[in-house]
Amino acid sequence: MRYITPMIVAAMGLGFAVTAPTASHSADQYDLAVGSLGGTMGRLGAGISDVFNKKQSAVRVSVSPGGGRANPARLGTGGADFAFSFSNFTATALAGTTPFKKPYKNIRVIAKFWDSCYHQYIAKDLYDTGIKSWEDIVASKNPVKIALVKKGTSSEYTGYLISKFLGSSYAKMAKRGDKQTFTGAGAMSRAIRSSQIDIYHHNSGDPQGAGLQAALGRDLRFGHMSDNVKKHLATHGYTPCVIPGGIYKGNDKDTHSMGLSGVLLTRDVMSADTVYNLLKTIASSKKELTAVHKIFKKWDPKRGADVKGLPFHPGAVKFYKEMGVM
Repeated sequence: MRYITPMIVAAMGLGFAVTAPTASHSADQYDLAVGSLGGTMGRLGAGISDVFNKKQSAVRVSVSPGGGRANPARLGTGGADFAFSFSNFTATALAGTTPFKKPYKNIRVIAKFWDSCYHQYIAKDLYDTGIKSWEDIVASKNPVKIALVKKGTSSEYTGYLISKFLGSSYAKMAKRGDKQTFTGAGAMSRAIRSSQIDIYHHNSGDPQGAGLQAALGRDLRFGHMSDNVKKHLATHGYTPCVIPGGIYKGNDKDTHSMGLSGVLLTRDVMSADTVYNLLKTIASSKKELTAVHKIFKKWDPKRGADVKGLPFHPGAVKFYKEMGVM
C-alpha cells in the first residue's frame, strides 16, 4: 500500500497520532493491517508505527483497520505489507484450509506479541435472567441485543464457530428477532454502556481498554464457556486461557476461556533489513510502547520468537539469533 492520509486517534484515548500514508519520495510507505483501531491490534499497531516512524527515516508505516481472520488473505494478496493476526489463522492461511479458500504461502512471521482470550461481556440484568453462556443465548425464547463484532475478525469467527457447533447460526438467531450489530471494540463498548446492546464478545488481550470502559459504564458479568465449547474450539487451534479477576469491574474472580496467540506478519518479499530494524526498534522502545498498551511490558525477544510450526521472516531470524533466543 502506498497512500496515506493523516488520522488522529486521540479520541479513542490513545494519546498520539496514527500516521496514514502520504506521497513521499524519501521513504518507502507500508501499510499495517490491524483489527479495529480501538482494539488490541489497533493500539499495538499504532504504537509500533509511531515509534518506528520516529526513530528511522527509511520507512514509513501506517495503520489501517482490518480483522484477525481476514488479514492473512489481505496480506498474502498484497493488500497490506504487515498485518496482525492469530497463530491459527496464519497456519490455515498458509495451508489454504478453512476459512481460507486458497493457500497464501508467502506469509512470514515477525513476532508473537500476546495471548488473547475470548471475553463474553453480558449485562448483569440479562445475566440474572439466566443468559450466562452461548448455550443460553442460542436456547433463549426471547430475542437478544447482541454485538457479533466486525466481520472478518477473530471474535466474529469465534462466535460463528460456537453458534454452528451448538446447532444455530447468526441467521437463525436473527429470525428470532435478535438485534445484531457487527462493529468494532469501541462501538460495542459504547453500545453496551448505553443499553443499545446487552451482549458483546471480543477476542483480546488484557487489559482491554474498551472492555474496561464498558465495565465502568454498566454493570457487566463475563459469560461462562462450557467444557464442550472449549473442546470444540481446541480443534480449531484455540488454547485455554484465563481472564484475571479484578481487572474489569464486577468480575473479581478468574474467568476461564479459550484464546489465540496474536502475531505480527509480513510477506516473504519484505526487506530483511526492514524487519530486523522493526524488531530492534520495538525491543529498544519498551517504555514508550508500554504507555500505549501493557502487553508491551511483558514482551521481549524470547516471547517474540515463541511461535511453533510457522515460518519466520529471515529478518526476524537474524534478530532472534542475535538475541540468543533462536
